[in-house]
Amino acid sequence: MFSILSLLPAAALSTGFEFGLGSGFIFYGDEKIRDMDDSLGDKNQIIFSTDAAFMLPLNKTVMFTFGGDFNFDLHWHGGDHLNVIDYAFLMGVRAYPGLWGTFLSVDYALGRRSDFISIDNNEYVENTQWGNGFKISAGYDFSYHMKGFAPELVASFKSMPRGNSRDNILGLSIKFTNHE
Repeated sequence: MFSILSLLPAAALSTGFEFGLGSGFIFYGDEKIRDMDDSLGDKNQIIFSTDAAFMLPLNKTVMFTFGGDFNFDLHWHGGDHLNVIDYAFLMGVRAYPGLWGTFLSVDYALGRRSDFISIDNNEYVENTQWGNGFKISAGYDFSYHMKGFAPELVASFKSMPRGNSRDNILGLSIKFTNHE
């Protein structure tokens, strides 16, 4: 049975993985979420994200990646809160264009959003339908030419449809990666 992986040298077949933490900005297309956020008035807010991915090298400069990410947007004022969690499964390609550890990646994203709402003693959870979106990232991988753990600095843009609207997420994260 023929496999494209059989054409690659054995050293190029080792897998890698990464995990990271970050923050960013979320632009909601859903007017209802924007209105609830405004209704909290002078609020407290924290936005953070986490992600993880496995990488399978296809050759020396291209990797197949799969993993997932979570974006947490937490708003509160007094006893009221609006906690929005975006989560997605990711699958894509990462390419190193030959500029040291600089890389670009494009991922297909299958995800949805869960909204945990408590305003004026009314508590409920709303979930969007699953949507198909994309994530584009650019970064610098300090471990590209070495073995072992090293950091990555990554900027990303994820766009996810939500029925009649679209959420857009800009992110900046530090990741730790390991290439064999």
